Amino acid sequence: MQIDRNAISRLLQMNDRQLETVVRRLASDYGLNLDAIGVSADNIKGLREALRVASDKDLEALVSQLKGGRQKP
Repeated sequence: MQIDRNAISRLLQMNDRQLETVVRRLASDYGLNLDAIGVSADNIKGLREALRVASDKDLEALVSQLKGGRQKP
């Protein structure tokens, strides 16, 4: 998955259930540590805010963490 401003915009357009599903799938597939970025998948309001205010540096860090993860086949 490519994480860029367009992807963030699409995520923010999802309803709460869809957004939580995507976040949980990413966390599972890539071994993403949600605690390390200070976001709980159960806290949709907080998650939306974190996505909305994410800087380019934050997005780069997320992409780096995803690349270092263990994507499942």
